[in-house]
Amino acid sequence: MLKILNLPNFGLLLLRIFLGICVLYHGIFKIKYGISNVISILEKSGIPGFLGYFVYVSEVVIPIMIIVGIYTRFACLILILTFGVVLYTAYSNSLFFITPVGGLVPEIVYLYLGISFCLLFCGGGKFVLKND
Repeated sequence: MLKILNLPNFGLLLLRIFLGICVLYHGIFKIKYGISNVISILEKSGIPGFLGYFVYVSEVVIPIMIIVGIYTRFACLILILTFGVVLYTAYSNSLFFITPVGGLVPEIVYLYLGISFCLLFCGGGKFVLKND
């Protein structure tokens, strides 16, 4: 039974697929409805608004790279930088605030960061199109 559950490359594949799909949905939303909210959040934080256009790369191109396994480590590094900006701009005042149901306010960002760090350190595994 334990041999069946000892499949690290399959686990890395699942991490890549689920992370990629979740982030890609954010990108599809921004393609559909625009990035004016992103630009205003950046500008309120003192970051030039034009940098908001990079969200298309980090939430569309990068997740696809992660899902199919093209330079997974590099792609995860870009996601880590992106989520760092998200924490700074959108959650800097609530990094450790608890929601009414007991979770952290930015917990989804922490989960995305944790998975990105995991893939950064472990790589994409055996089931990739292009190794790191």
